[in-house]
Amino acid sequence: MNYTINSSGKYVISIAPEMWKMIMSRDGFAGIHPVPHYKLENEPEETDGRYIIELTAAQWGIFQVNLKRLSTSTVHPSTSNMNYTINSSGKYVISIAPEMWKMIMSRNGFAGIHPVPHYKLESGRYIIELAAAQWGIFEMNLKRLTTSTVHPS
Repeated sequence: MNYTINSSGKYVISIAPEMWKMIMSRDGFAGIHPVPHYKLENEPEETDGRYIIELTAAQWGIFQVNLKRLSTSTVHPSTSNMNYTINSSGKYVISIAPEMWKMIMSRNGFAGIHPVPHYKLESGRYIIELAAAQWGIFEMNLKRLTTSTVHPS
């Protein structure tokens, strides 16, 4: 998620589809009504399918409070091998078990992204932070890894 402030002082926010889903599913716009509610840009090669909204300064403040509420309370268990939280800056903090990490690394699961820091080992698990756009790429990579077909000899 990123934003600019336009000439009229409104916050123009660009939100990746994955982040948009999370915000919508957890009432991240509580107390505000962005106008237009959302606009999905039609140029995916340029915009990556991001949602664009405009908020006043007051709405932006409420939205920031909502995001903090969303990001500080929940761990999203994907599997016992991997789970994630979304921190207050909107980054996905992913905890990966060593056996899952080895599989991801051996099959180029981070193709197209460069996690920073590359990893740190905590309690036997690897911890990485990804921006929303990187998270989307990572999810696609994981789907590719988990849906690859085994062809019998």
